[in-house]
Amino acid sequence: MALQHDLATLQEGRPPADPGLLARMTLGREVWLDLFRRYQLEAFLPGGGSKVKVLVGPGGSGKSHLLRCIGQDARDLGYAVVALSARDLGHKLGDLPALYRTIARNLDLAGLVDRLCLQVVSHLGYGSDYPGSGPLWPFLCDRGMPAEEARRDIREAAAVLFRPADLAPDFATFAQRVVRARLVQDSEEQVRLLVGWLAGDKHDRAQKLRTGQFEVLRKPSARTWLTSLLGLLRLAGWKGLVVTVDDLEAMAERSPDTNRWAYTVAQAQDTLELLRQVIDDAEVLTHFALILAGRETLIEDTRRGFKSYEALWMRLQTGLVKLPRFNSLADLVDVERMQQVLGEDFPEQVARRVTLLLDDLDVPRNSQAPRMPTDGWNLRDAVVAAATRF
Repeated sequence: MALQHDLATLQEGRPPADPGLLARMTLGREVWLDLFRRYQLEAFLPGGGSKVKVLVGPGGSGKSHLLRCIGQDARDLGYAVVALSARDLGHKLGDLPALYRTIARNLDLAGLVDRLCLQVVSHLGYGSDYPGSGPLWPFLCDRGMPAEEARRDIREAAAVLFRPADLAPDFATFAQRVVRARLVQDSEEQVRLLVGWLAGDKHDRAQKLRTGQFEVLRKPSARTWLTSLLGLLRLAGWKGLVVTVDDLEAMAERSPDTNRWAYTVAQAQDTLELLRQVIDDAEVLTHFALILAGRETLIEDTRRGFKSYEALWMRLQTGLVKLPRFNSLADLVDVERMQQVLGEDFPEQVARRVTLLLDDLDVPRNSQAPRMPTDGWNLRDAVVAAATRF
C-alpha cells in the first residue's frame, strides 16, 4: 500500500514519502546535500548555530525533493523536523504567534512528553526497568518504597532536572508539571491540557487554574515562546529544530480561484520582516535552521520579493548574490546551476534511476503509458515520465 502511494506521488511529480526510496532515487548529493549535512546539520547547528538558507529555481527543478532530503537527513541525525508550505500557511508565515502554533502543532508533542518523563525515570535509576508508560510511583512502591516517598522523589527529580534549564519560567514549569501529571498523578487529561498550552491553545479560566499555566501566547512574547520551545526540544533530547517552507513564491502570486493576490503587500512585508528577525536572532534561536524554497519571483518581485524589503535585503545580499557558477556554500542555493554541475542530461539520469528502482521493486509496467519526448524536460517531467510507465 505504501509503495502504491509513493508511485502515485511520483506520477504527480512529487518526492516519495518512503525514506529508502527517496534516498535511492536521489542523485548528485555530493554537490550540495552532503555539504549541507556535513557543515550545517553535523557541525554548525549542534554547536548552537542558527541558519537561514534559500533554495531558488524554476518550477519542476527539484526544490521540493531537496527539502524532503534535508528533512530526512535532519531526522536521521536526531533533529525535530517540521515541513510547511507557504501556500497552505497564507499570511500565517508573517504572524509569529500563528507561525509558532503551526510549528508546535506539527511537532511530536506526545513524544516530547514521553522523552521528558523518561529523563526523570532515568535520573532515578529505573530507565531500563520502567515499562515506558503510566505513573511511576506504583512501580517504585512495588520495589518497597512508601507511596508518599515515591511521589516526592519523582517531583524532586523533575525539579532538579528542569528548574535550571535555560528556558522561560513558564516552560521550565511546564516540563515539571507535565512530568508530574504523567508519573505522579496518572492524569492524561492534565497532560493533554498542558500540551495544548504548549501548542498555543487558548484556555479558559478554569483550564488555566487546572494547569497553572497562565502565560498566553501573544505577539510581544512569541519570540520568547519560540526560543523556549527550541530549548525544550533540546532538553527532551533532540539536537535542534529544522523547519522547511516550500512554495514561497506564493507571496508574489495570485490565487487561481479568485485572481486575488495570495498575500497582500502588507502580509508579504510582514513575512519578510519576520525572516529578518530570524536572521538577527541567530544568537538566541540556537540549534535552528529555516530552509525556504521558491521560484525566482520570491527574490525579484518589486513589491513582495526579498529585494522589496531593504532591511532584509541588506542582510542577505552578500549571501544571495548570484555568481556565474554554482556556489555550494552560499545562502542562496541556485538549483538550476546545481543541475548544470551534474550535467545537461541530469533529468534523463533521474528518469533512468526511477525506472530501475521501480523495476527492482517489481512494480508492473503500464503498457498503456504514453511515450514522452525528452526535449526540454525538467526534473518533474522526467520523474512523471518514468513513473507513468508503471
